[in-house]
This record gives sequence, C-alpha cells and structure tokens, in this order.
Amino acid sequence: MIAVGTYISKFQKKGKHLSTYLMASMIPMILSMVCNPFVAKNMSPTDYAITGYYLSFNSLLFPFVSFYLINYYTKRYFEFDDERRKSVRSTIFKMLIFFSLFMFFVALAGVYIYTVFFNKDSQLPFMPYALMAILPLPLSGIFSLTLVDFRMSRDSKQFFNYSVTKGLLSTALLVLFVVAFKWGAFGSLGSSLLVTVLFFIIIFCQNKDLWKIPFDMDMAKESIVFCWPLVVAAMLNFFSNGYDKVILERTGDVAMLGIYSVGFSIANHLNVFSSSINDTFQPDIYENIVKRNFPRCAKFVAIKLALMASVVGLFVLCAPFLVKILTYGRYVASTPFCQILSLASISSMMYYSMSQVTIALGYTSITLSNKIIGSVLSILSFSILIPAYGAYGAAWGAVLSYFYFFVGNVAMVVVKYKMTRKT
Repeated sequence: MIAVGTYISKFQKKGKHLSTYLMASMIPMILSMVCNPFVAKNMSPTDYAITGYYLSFNSLLFPFVSFYLINYYTKRYFEFDDERRKSVRSTIFKMLIFFSLFMFFVALAGVYIYTVFFNKDSQLPFMPYALMAILPLPLSGIFSLTLVDFRMSRDSKQFFNYSVTKGLLSTALLVLFVVAFKWGAFGSLGSSLLVTVLFFIIIFCQNKDLWKIPFDMDMAKESIVFCWPLVVAAMLNFFSNGYDKVILERTGDVAMLGIYSVGFSIANHLNVFSSSINDTFQPDIYENIVKRNFPRCAKFVAIKLALMASVVGLFVLCAPFLVKILTYGRYVASTPFCQILSLASISSMMYYSMSQVTIALGYTSITLSNKIIGSVLSILSFSILIPAYGAYGAAWGAVLSYFYFFVGNVAMVVVKYKMTRKT
C-alpha cells in the first residue's frame, strides 16, 4: 500500500508539473490564436515570406550565437553541490552576454555575405529585417538560463510566471504593431525584438549578485570544449528546420513561400505541447541517465511520444477548420502544408528525446557525427523532393529529416555504449 501510495503521489506531482508547463505555453498560444486572424488580415504573403525566410536562419544561427552553453549547465546541474552550481551559473551567465554578443556580429556578417554574394537575385530586402530577426538571439540567452533553473529545480510556478508574462507581452505588442500600426513584417519582427530587450534588462538586473562571483576561466574552456560538437550539430539542424524555406525562396515564388510559411507558423503552435512535455520530463531523463537507470528513462521517453502523437492526431483532424479561422480565410491553401509539417513534431520529439540521452551520457561527439550524416541525407531529400513536388516536397522533407537524425542517433549510442562497457 505504501509503494502504491508513493507511486500515485509521484504521478500526481508529475501531472501537476506537466499541467503547469502546459498552461505556461497554452495561455500565450490561445491569445496568439485569437489574435491571429486579425494579424493575418494585415499581413501580405510578402510579409509572411520575409518573416518566414529570415527567421528560418535562426535554426542555423541560434546554436552558433548561444554556443549551446546552457547544455553544459544542465549536464552539470545534478553533478555539483549548490555552491559549485552557482559558480557554474555565474560563468555561463556572463558568457551568454559577452561571448554571445560577439558571435552575433559574426552571424550577422555571415548572413549579409550570403545575401550579397550568393543570393543576389533575392526579392526580399536585407535590412532592417535580418537585423531584427537575429538580434534577439544573443539577448535571449540569460532568460533561457533562468527558465532552465526553474525546470531543473522543478519550480514550475516560477517558470509559469515568467513564460506567461513574456508571452502575453509579445502578443500585445504584435497586435499593436501589426494590426493597429499596420507595420507588417517590420511590426511582427519588432514586437519580438522589443520584448526580448525588456526581459534581458529585467533578468540582468535580477542577477547582479552573479557579478560578485569570479569568472572561472577553466570552467569556461571546459564548457566550450563540451559544447562545440553540440553547436555544430545543432547548426546542422538548419537542414531540417530552415533549409526548406531557403530553397523555396530561391525558386522565386514569393507568394508560395508566404503560403508555406503560414502553414509552418500554424503547425509551429504544436511546439507549445512538445515544449511543455519536454520541460516536464527533462529533469527525470537527465537524472535517470546519471544514475544509469535506463529502463525508467525509456518509460519517460515512451510517455512523451504517446502524448505528442495524440496531440498531433487531433491537430491534423482539426487543421482545415483551424487554418480557416486563424487566417481569416485568406490562407486556406496552407492547410495541407500545415498538416504535413505537424507530423514533424513527432519525429522531432523522437530525435530530441534521444539527443537528451546522448548529452546526458556525455557522448557529444556522437551528436555531431550523427548530425553530419543526417544533414547530408536531408539535403539529398530536399534536392529531390522540392524540384519534384514543390512546397509539398519541402514539408515531407522536414518530417523525414528528423527521422534520419533519430535512427542515426540510436544506432551510434548503442554501439558507443557497448564499446564503453567492454573497455
């Protein structure tokens, strides 16, 4: 009876965390969906093409700018005591400001070089849109670190407060800039940038005590060595979540790119559920990997996938109605793209769940090797599917790319772990 009571208590606590994380994302999402018809009414296909195109580079640039330093922090979270953990946090906090800012300028220069020298025929203006799309990346690092602290300490209430406040403010500014001021793509990107700046200032002021802790150069070097394979691997994720839009833009059909971007943005709402599910089970996966309790870890992964598959199934059935309502009836042509892209939420959760296991085991080199192989397969898929099937090929290519990453990751981790056990 005691064991059963303990199990029920743990299940209830887990359900409470899941519901809190889910509500933290659901509330801003619902408000965004309510406002979306009015936003769609004031956004042209070209506006959607601009935002979709430049934001697609974020999947390539975010790992580079942030250098995935937060992954080092999560890796060490359960390995250090409170004092040592605070020292790690202080060092990573400072790196997320200064190191990430330097990497931002390098990233912006890279996009400019690509646009000017390799994509001269682009119909989309570079400035100010590229700057507005990329600048939030270095400014959001310390906010993400704060949320990670709440997740790892299982403080879902504080996570809820910060996430909802930021989401509500983002939605309010989006409506103000796009619907009221009618600034189109400028307003859409500007609302996100302004909110990011505000929260950067807030988090910076709240953590003044971290500046009293000396910067640990040895730890900084260790974090860079640990993270660089993850950075390169994550940048390669661009070929599953961004490359599709770049290739479509080069076909010259801006209107189709805009319609495809609408479908992508609506399907992207499913990230609310995937993020909430991941946030709930992330500490358990890391903790059980550290303890080498693999069967229990596998159970958590299976639960995650079952929950996500149920959500996606319901979404696919309701997509025609949702797209019509959310786009004010202007972009119903994006419905099939939305349905296909929603399936990527399942294949991506399969991969990212396995990726968490890989990182927790410390096999960061596997993550890189797997991404290189998977990216080559993704490029080949897009090269075949997009010329043959256009935007439909792009959507299916996005779904398949995560599947390539998942299968490769599983195979490499199994081989590596068996080799390690033998030695």
